[in-house]
Formats: sequence, C-alpha cells, structure tokens
Amino acid sequence: MMSENETLNQTSVNASLTRNKKVKNEEDALLKKINQERIRDSIQKWNDDNPDANREHFEDELLGKIMLNMMNDEGTSLKKEQNQSEMLMITSAVPLTDEEKERIVRKFLDITKKPLRRITTVVDPSLITGVRIQSESYYYEVTGKKTLKELRRHLDRNWHY
Repeated sequence: MMSENETLNQTSVNASLTRNKKVKNEEDALLKKINQERIRDSIQKWNDDNPDANREHFEDELLGKIMLNMMNDEGTSLKKEQNQSEMLMITSAVPLTDEEKERIVRKFLDITKKPLRRITTVVDPSLITGVRIQSESYYYEVTGKKTLKELRRHLDRNWHY
C-alpha cells in the first residue's frame, strides 16, 4: 500500500501532467488560430490584388500571358534566373535567438526578392562581434573582425612611424 505522502505526490504529479497537457493544447489552438488567420489574410490579399481572378475570361488571359512568355525566350530565361532560390548562410559571433534569425531572414527576403531553399546558421567567435550574411548573389558583413582589419589597413597606409 502507498503511504499518504506517496499518494499526495502521485496526485500532484498527475495534476501537473494534466495542467501541462492543457497548456500545450491551448498553445496548439492559439497557433492553429494564428495560422488560419494568416492563411485567410493571404487569400484575401490575393483576391484583392487579382480582382479578375474569378471572371470567366481568366483562362484566356492566362493562356495569352503564357504564350507571350514562351515567345520571348530572353525574358523567360531572365525570369528563371530571377526566380532561382538561394541558400543563405548567417554567421554570427554568438548564437542568435529565433527572433533575430527571423528578422535577418525577413530583411534578406525584402532586399533580394528571391526565395530561399535553405538557411544555415554558423557561430564563429573569431568575428568578435556582429554578423555576416551571404548567399549566391548577396554578401553583407558588419563584424568586429572586419572593422579591425580595415583599421589595420588604414593605419598601415596612413601612419608614418
């Protein structure tokens, strides 16, 4: 038989597990609600941006656009080049939080207008401070290591002993 303390401990553990499941279910429900709102907003924005999307001549217009793109090989290859997805590498001196990573990725997407196929995050303490962002078509660096190299180069050129 279980002692009174063991029974109380078991009851406390069960209550804690039930409470954790309830919180998890609430978090899942909130996440589901937010995702549904985002999807609904995206659909509404698309419908607002494309008022002709539901008209009966939509197929004819779409076919005309496809034919025009097929006739213009140079434009088609240019569009393919612009729409290629990129790999993004974020190198920082210290580990980044999820929010910091998200801000960097969003800013990269705003600047390049190119989709991403992969994101890699690397911690390199030799940078001293700051971040380096690079992809196939983009490079940006604001690090202590780069600043010190530039300062050294400047002093070597301009400082007379």
